[in-house]
Amino acid sequence: MNGLRSSFANLLQRRQILLSASLLVLVAGFASDPSSDVGRYLILVHFGLFLLWQPIVRPSHRLGGLDLILLVAVLSGFVLAMSPGLLAAWVMVLTAVVGGRSFVAATMAGRMPYVLALALLVLFLVLVLVPEALGLHSEDVALLSGVTQPGLPLMAIAIAFMPIESELDPRTLGGIDLISALMILLVLAVTLLGTLALMQVRSMPYFQSLALALIGVAAGLLLLAWAWQPRLGHASLGLQLSRWLLSTGLSFETWLHDLSSAALECNEPDEFLSAALHDLERFPGIVGGRWHYLPGDVSGSFGRGGKHFETFEHGGLRVELIFRRRPGESLVWHYNLMLLVLARFYSEKRQTRELQLRSFEEAVHETGARLTHDVKNLLQTLNALCFVASRPNVDTDALHRLFRSQLPQIAARLESTLEKLGRPDGGATSPIDAAEWWRDACSRYEGQHIRFIADLGDAGATVPREVYDSCLDNLLQNAIAKRRLDPDISITVEFDARTRLRVTDSGRAIDAAVASRLLRQPMQSEQGLGMGLYQASRLASGAGHRLELARNDDGAVVLELYPAPATDETGVGAEAVEPGPSSRLIRNGPLPFNTRVVSDANSKD
Repeated sequence: MNGLRSSFANLLQRRQILLSASLLVLVAGFASDPSSDVGRYLILVHFGLFLLWQPIVRPSHRLGGLDLILLVAVLSGFVLAMSPGLLAAWVMVLTAVVGGRSFVAATMAGRMPYVLALALLVLFLVLVLVPEALGLHSEDVALLSGVTQPGLPLMAIAIAFMPIESELDPRTLGGIDLISALMILLVLAVTLLGTLALMQVRSMPYFQSLALALIGVAAGLLLLAWAWQPRLGHASLGLQLSRWLLSTGLSFETWLHDLSSAALECNEPDEFLSAALHDLERFPGIVGGRWHYLPGDVSGSFGRGGKHFETFEHGGLRVELIFRRRPGESLVWHYNLMLLVLARFYSEKRQTRELQLRSFEEAVHETGARLTHDVKNLLQTLNALCFVASRPNVDTDALHRLFRSQLPQIAARLESTLEKLGRPDGGATSPIDAAEWWRDACSRYEGQHIRFIADLGDAGATVPREVYDSCLDNLLQNAIAKRRLDPDISITVEFDARTRLRVTDSGRAIDAAVASRLLRQPMQSEQGLGMGLYQASRLASGAGHRLELARNDDGAVVLELYPAPATDETGVGAEAVEPGPSSRLIRNGPLPFNTRVVSDANSKD
């Protein structure tokens, strides 16, 4: 039994053998007289072989009881009513099926058996069956029939020895091109009906009528093929058919153009969705609808209610369209495609809005972080003043002068900080005389045991006040924080009004992982380095300066603020003073440039 099943499976794989046997038995059945018992049995065997070969229903499909009864009834009626005319009608259907199968085969070798079978069936139909059904017994008809009938079995046998069809995958084996099969059936029907019409109207012989009918059908097909894809530049039938298939009373292209325009005009996603869905009322048959977007819990409706509705859901958007009458499957598919496009547009607009909100929140957060650090710097200045005021035996006159000089500066810096709320991008920075700024900076950190060294250069030099205040405050606060952990750390501030501001501490070097990201991104560390320096670095960059870690060694951690090198017309940086050994603070040796000490507080109070 297993061997028989294996042989049967192998037979099904060589499908052209089944087709060959089916056609051979069909020809033999007609030659044995279809109205005789032998002819009927052979035709019945032909139907059995055809059912094994047929590419429409899978061979593994199980027929139900009702299907079997209907199949037996149809075959029994066909066999009992067998005649040349009925057999000719069946051969036309069989020709269409074989022709439709030939268009599905993937390779030329796979198509050849079906092409030969198609030629056999056409010759059998027009040279044998139709003349027999019409009762034509002229000499030319008898001659051609006598020549054709012996050649048909040879053609059927040749089909069995052709190469095996390449697509042996059960999922792809089988199937026909329905449109091509219908076209072949219509061509055969028009040709034969045209032949009969010419024979009746013009009293022409069969083969002459057949030739004229074939010429007319060929000319019509040639004209149709040219109109389908013309060479003169005008719209083809293929394009018109595609447009018709993609429209339901309103051009799909027009609707898509209107949808794109609405997407550009409507900034709010929900407003765009409502307008686009209301626009669907222009389509025939749609009287209203409802929609609900599940993630955003947004819903709405348009038009009026009705009994017939279809529900579509794409990407969380659930749309229920209400129709005047129940739509066909093609319309449902069409509206599903349209709503899929609409859902994609809506999803993109929601994502765009979310990105805008995130950008706004990031801008607010960044502005708040920058202002927070500015306020913290002011608080540190106030703490320094309070520390000076709380020292025992403080000089009242000196303290009065200190407060008189610092409080207006603190008020001005606080006012500048509040103004930044109106210009989150940082805005312009106000210049200040370099000597005046240096005096204010030294007085703010008086008593903090910080060594200040300056070369103020020529009179009239200016610096951007907000940039230098922010950078100096952040650098000194971080250095002071390090000194809380190690009281022996010394801090030095060097200022050259022409080139740079430098803050040096003698503490431990910054960890390499932290140093690689310092000033480039917000971060956290032991002393809180990162956010303040990052904001100060961005503020300096916006004002045309650079804040960078110039040296990172144990005993010498140096951060510098200096004007960014200008670029020439080619975009290459112009020559600028770069930090080197000669510009660093040399302990127990000469100072790096012509300096004068404004404040030296290395000694402990």
